[in-house]
Amino acid sequence: MQKMIAKFALLFLLMVMAESVYSQHPYEEVEMEEEPDKKLFGKLLKTGSFEFHLRSYMMGTVNQGALTDYSTWGTGAGVGYFSPRWKGLGVGFSGFFVFRHFENHITELDPLTGMPNRYELPLYDVHHPENHKDMDRLEEFYISYESSSISAWFGRHHFESPLLNASDNRMRPNLFSGLSLSWNKSDFSVQGAWFTHVISRGSLEWLPIDESFGFYPTGRNPMREEETYKHHIHTKGIGVLGLGWNKEQVTAESWSYLSEGVFAANLTQIKGRKPMLKGPNLVWGVQTMFQTAIGDGGNPDPTKAYILPGESSSALGLRAGFAWSHSKWTINYLGFSKQGRFLFPREWGREQFFASLPRERFEGLGATHAIMTQFEQKLVDERMKVVLGASHVKTPDIHHVELNKYGIPSYLHFSGLADYRFNGFFHGLDLQLLVVAKKEIFQREIPLEYVINRVEMMNFNLILDYRF
Repeated sequence: MQKMIAKFALLFLLMVMAESVYSQHPYEEVEMEEEPDKKLFGKLLKTGSFEFHLRSYMMGTVNQGALTDYSTWGTGAGVGYFSPRWKGLGVGFSGFFVFRHFENHITELDPLTGMPNRYELPLYDVHHPENHKDMDRLEEFYISYESSSISAWFGRHHFESPLLNASDNRMRPNLFSGLSLSWNKSDFSVQGAWFTHVISRGSLEWLPIDESFGFYPTGRNPMREEETYKHHIHTKGIGVLGLGWNKEQVTAESWSYLSEGVFAANLTQIKGRKPMLKGPNLVWGVQTMFQTAIGDGGNPDPTKAYILPGESSSALGLRAGFAWSHSKWTINYLGFSKQGRFLFPREWGREQFFASLPRERFEGLGATHAIMTQFEQKLVDERMKVVLGASHVKTPDIHHVELNKYGIPSYLHFSGLADYRFNGFFHGLDLQLLVVAKKEIFQREIPLEYVINRVEMMNFNLILDYRF
């Protein structure tokens, strides 16, 4: 925390010194006398806005039988400064620190399986699990430009897309460092970005893109070797190109991702809403995903490559359902081809497939089929949202390492979310309760290391967010 305070103090000191030097210039003194209403740059900066953010997070996981149960409670606070725009230009910076008040087993290996904690530790610092005191990080630090149709952001900032995103379901989100651009004209939009560094949730360190591979557990090597790709990937960064089209009741997006020298991927989706003469609107959607290795997949040694040379994956997603004024019900399908695994670093975001539910991903899987249904209801003047979901996910055999990177058994998945946004005196306060349960489908005997934190478990989350 002392380091963060020092960083903020240094930034403010530089701004004050710059204003002081600027005001001492004799020409500017004369200009101010002649035009007393004209603002100096320093005075303009003083009219910027501050955002304060408080967050409290309690999480617990209950596993089957004698397998280890986990729980923890952490709180954090942050502040950000965002300047007003001058000729379209603006600057911003923010930081956050976290306190770990309580924990139960999250830094210990399960004695029966030797497996580490999966869900709770990423609330804090996975690089230094025993760190309780110095959990602060400088997050945003950027200069930006915005006009009616163009925006550009350079430095450390947020970025959202279906695969590369904040993944903001822990204490802190993912952020990216580089350049992002967007252009909007009528119904059409274009976004592009090139990022060289990332800070992932569960980390206090900004890392080059190549060092971010393997931040989380790397799963199993399809070559059946002990070596993994962690610290062995060679890439200069990741590029993103997004195209969007919005016309009345239909929206279309196409997102292309290029991890230089490692892989290329594309996710395209079309979503629509068709008003009916009577009753609810019909909602529908189609998603496609394609991925292929580039070159050697990140390393000329296949045992150290992120994706095998020549490996590819494709997927199809479908959605159909009904939407009322305050509620929506959908049924969703996702199917992956059996040519290879879908691979996208978990350190960069959470995939947003139609069939996705909290606390599990499809990354690392091939030859997988999922059917998911979800119901959303808004209540209390739309300040409260309730979301219920259930899915059936059929994965390859847990020992089929070529198509099941993490050894995920086929499972039933249930989730329930209640989200209430306060109004009036507590405007800016958001309270969430998330409960997730997963159960192995076939109820057969499988090794416990493929059970813990995967199936036969429940995960509880109570989150309090306050921004002002």
